[in-house]
Amino acid sequence: MVNRIFPSILNPSLAENLLPEWQKFPLDTKVKMALHARGFSTPTAIQAASLPVTLASRDVVGVAQTGSGKTLAYGLPILHYLLSQPRPSSSKKRPLCALVLAPTRELALQVSSHLNAISHSIETLTNPKVLNADNAEDTPEAGSSNPPAKLVKRPPPHVSVAAIVGGMSSQKQKRVLDRGVDILIATPGRLWDLLQDDDELAQEMRKLRFLVLDEADRMIEAGHFAELENILRLTLKESQDEEIPNDAHLKTDGQQEDGEDTKVGVKDDLQTFVFSATLSKDLQRNLKKKFRPKGSKKHYKHDQVPASTLDDLLLCLDFRDPNPEVIDLSPVGGVVSTLQEGKIECLSGDKDVYLYYFLLRYPGKSLVFLSSIDGIRRLMPLVELLNIKAYPLHSQLEQRQRLKNLDRFMKTPNSVLLATDIAARGLDISAVDHVIHFQIPRSADTYIHRNGRTARAMRKGFSMLMVAPDERRVVKALLGSLGRDEAEIPEMSIELGMLDKLKNRVQLARKIETAQHKVKKSKHDRNWMKETAEALGVELDSDFISDAESEDRPSNKKRKAQNREMAAMKAELGHLLSQPLLARGISTKYITSGSRPIVDDILAGEFNETMLGLKKAEAGSEMAAVRQKKKSKAPKSAVKKEEM
Repeated sequence: MVNRIFPSILNPSLAENLLPEWQKFPLDTKVKMALHARGFSTPTAIQAASLPVTLASRDVVGVAQTGSGKTLAYGLPILHYLLSQPRPSSSKKRPLCALVLAPTRELALQVSSHLNAISHSIETLTNPKVLNADNAEDTPEAGSSNPPAKLVKRPPPHVSVAAIVGGMSSQKQKRVLDRGVDILIATPGRLWDLLQDDDELAQEMRKLRFLVLDEADRMIEAGHFAELENILRLTLKESQDEEIPNDAHLKTDGQQEDGEDTKVGVKDDLQTFVFSATLSKDLQRNLKKKFRPKGSKKHYKHDQVPASTLDDLLLCLDFRDPNPEVIDLSPVGGVVSTLQEGKIECLSGDKDVYLYYFLLRYPGKSLVFLSSIDGIRRLMPLVELLNIKAYPLHSQLEQRQRLKNLDRFMKTPNSVLLATDIAARGLDISAVDHVIHFQIPRSADTYIHRNGRTARAMRKGFSMLMVAPDERRVVKALLGSLGRDEAEIPEMSIELGMLDKLKNRVQLARKIETAQHKVKKSKHDRNWMKETAEALGVELDSDFISDAESEDRPSNKKRKAQNREMAAMKAELGHLLSQPLLARGISTKYITSGSRPIVDDILAGEFNETMLGLKKAEAGSEMAAVRQKKKSKAPKSAVKKEEM
């Protein structure tokens, strides 16, 4: 419903009273009121540090922890500039003003959603007299003598934002570009595909006012995003020797006698913003490969400044600012203050059991990271058989399915997202309680970005490393590159008696999953052979078909036996899942007669609903208790030694 008093809301004095923390920045009043409408009452650290520089038309390289508000740090100056320009006409195509490049589809769509939300709030404030069809205030009451209000045609939005990513219809995206947008958020791959067939868009790229690289370190890694270099080449400042002179015999003022390019060509005001959570080459190094720094047999010391990707950025980007402002607010050791870390050391084959224990012991939204898609495909049916609500997220899923799984995970309490590192960067998933490194990341910057999915915007979060014996070297190198020691991360306390009961469930679920996978694989191989033969126009030999079918298709008697065995295993698993998990010291006959008192916890509602005998606890709380016990024992032993 449109509020009739919106014009008074745009009063600068009202904005000053509502948003005192934003008054030191010369932002448009409509932008400030939109921030108030979206609940952004105070600027974050990276916003407060970068806005004075960006609003002064300077280039910025910003490094800040994940969840620190980097999107608005570069988005607000762009919106402020666009609002200072006349409102575009509906009869004329609006030129492209800002380009935001992001490494993943999910991040690009998220940035588009954030900027569209601010833009929509601005539009609501600037057009209060536009009547909506569902506006109850403008509908005359029955028997009223007042004539119905005339609907005012909504003008084109002052700011238009669009996202261009792969996995979606390129035709629809072309139509959006043909209509014209002010801010374009894109992944390099899809944007380059469209640029190759759109000369007009390529020309607009040369006249950009803003260029943004979000999560820049990921995009300039060697061997990644080859299309990015081609896109950035379109934003380079043209030199005069690239222009066609009026007289080929005359030298331009911008050329010296030796023919050097002095880059005094077309003047533009392009501003470049580069933001990321990490900008260190050493953090990007693959820790699973042996590494020896050049010229030294030892690793660099922690007090030395690690190599920066800023040099690479200077080579890739044509900063118009001779001295771009570098703002580094990254936390020491790559860990934010509200994040607690822990680890579980176990065999690789036992990781499934320990993960199952953790999910039952500490319910909440858990993001489980794996390094391979095959790992997700193996783990996904297993956790489903154990009645865990889980959703996959990896690059081989269709874009629609990826977004659907993300939405389900955000809306489902006590759910799990099994993801590869495409979910590690930039995604703002609300209220993620735990990040679990089921497989150790290959580089330290990936570890930082993974952890950044929790403990966002000063909320609490927990990160757990699951370390197998063959992964200890990688973990040591990972933490060492962050200037930390592996002893800093405490080991979690585990109820071993409870773990033994969970092993039976996991082993049975593995048997069921293996049997189901064998049947699916045989059907898949048989269908693949037929489809391949049809595509090649080859007829399969009848003997080959009959032999293959006889091998793959069991007899009716054997198939019935397999079905009975499968049904029996599922029934047994269902029985195990229905049984309560009792901690040691809990009596199954009389709840008050056990050695562990739980009646008070039950009455107070502080008991774990799936593990009877254990209190409700946040992940990480029991580790602190374990460390305190170790510290308290030390003085006692010291006293005994002195007495002796």
